Amino acid sequence: MEPLSAVLERLFAGDREGDLTLNDLLAQLEGRGPLALMSLLCLPFMTPVSLPGVSNVFGVVIGYLAGRMVLGLPGALPQTLGGRRIQGELLGKVVRAGLRALRWLERGIHPRPTALVTTPTARRFNAGLLMWGAFLLALPIPPTIPCSNLTPGAAIILISLSMAEEDGVTIWLGYAALFGATVYLGVMTWLQAALIVKMSSQIWHYCLDWWLR
Repeated sequence: MEPLSAVLERLFAGDREGDLTLNDLLAQLEGRGPLALMSLLCLPFMTPVSLPGVSNVFGVVIGYLAGRMVLGLPGALPQTLGGRRIQGELLGKVVRAGLRALRWLERGIHPRPTALVTTPTARRFNAGLLMWGAFLLALPIPPTIPCSNLTPGAAIILISLSMAEEDGVTIWLGYAALFGATVYLGVMTWLQAALIVKMSSQIWHYCLDWWLR
């Protein structure tokens, strides 16, 4: 099968004009299904310049598609999600910028079937992990935490590509990336919350001392 990067390069060759919907993208991925769309939606987060304000929406879309996989349902989006419009020209620029990272990943991903990617139970388990990655992506994390979209986005790409290619070796990298993203975001969020609490306490004590004087 032709690599996903080649399909995307052809799909976004030149400057596209007009908006695209998520259902348009799902239909134009040449029948590759929701796993290809998940990888595509994470590409903007593999580059220094990402689409502003889309991680929450894309995370919800990925989570919805992964949830249908868990339930054994075909990949499809309701109009409320699939009808979301994206500026085609901007998306094309971002996707083309992320193709280098995708090609680099594809070099190490090829069919190596194991039970982790072939059995229905394992694929549902992997889809559940994709749901967790989508949840991390959709979290309203403040921009002060660096790479807050890149870390879960990379994990989603690794897991979805490994499932699509039935690569039972590379998927372990996806597991490790998702675990790392969970720990990283958890620690960084806790540190920021602790810093906010400490600063708030110091401000409160300062104001109280000033008032008592």
